[in-house]
Amino acid sequence: MAVDPRTGRFIGSSIGLVFGVVFVLANTGELAPGPRLALRLAAVVVAVVLAVGTVRQLRRAGADEPVPGRGGFDRRYAAVVAAEVLALAVGLAVINGVLQAPRFAVTWVAFVVGVHFFGLARIWRLPQFTGLGAVVTALGVAGAVAGFLGAGPAVIGVISGVLSGVALFAWVGLALRHD
Repeated sequence: MAVDPRTGRFIGSSIGLVFGVVFVLANTGELAPGPRLALRLAAVVVAVVLAVGTVRQLRRAGADEPVPGRGGFDRRYAAVVAAEVLALAVGLAVINGVLQAPRFAVTWVAFVVGVHFFGLARIWRLPQFTGLGAVVTALGVAGAVAGFLGAGPAVIGVISGVLSGVALFAWVGLALRHD
């Protein structure tokens, strides 16, 4: 079942904003206080501005009327999310416990989150998720490569974490352009 475009954009944008903020807040801890504070404040401000725009868009679209169905949250969605949660748990257990390389945790999170967008693009018939998935997956890989080349946790966090948050914010901004 395809997601109603109004509902899909609103739900997707809301989730993107929350996780965009989480990516930035969780991955700026290794930065100097000034840049850390600036990035965290910017993330919150951008998220609030985009949230206001998202709500306005939903209201303009007349989405106060109920949308039939469950908005695409069916068994296929549950399977994608379950696979994502399992991959995150197993991968993080290996990275943190077996390999004892916690600086790579964010690279795995970005990679898995990026890959999950490919599944959502297919089941919801929302091809714009494919581009977002490609970007976030690539940022996960780029952070891992940087780490293997000797980059420290701050650089890895910016590449795989902060930039993944920026990608999510950019995707929400692009979604606002569709009325």
